[in-house]
Amino acid sequence: MPPYQPEDTEFIKSLEADAPKFTVHGLPEDIRQRLRTAKTWNWKLNGTELSCETDLGPLVQQIPPNYVCHGTDAKGMPILKKINL
Repeated sequence: MPPYQPEDTEFIKSLEADAPKFTVHGLPEDIRQRLRTAKTWNWKLNGTELSCETDLGPLVQQIPPNYVCHGTDAKGMPILKKINL
């Protein structure tokens, strides 16, 4: 596979500067095959901050204030219910 070259390589060469070094970590298809879903547990909702523990470390995300966490489903994902404010 040839090294990745950004679109502005010709511009960089016109400045007589060295092109940036790029490291290819794999094709997008190879990376997608290696991805995995984190196992989650211990979901908590604190204000608008929804957090849990995963086998990869803690996960924290913000959710809209009109949602409430009502436990987890069979896959360990939170069950969010929308409420009317």
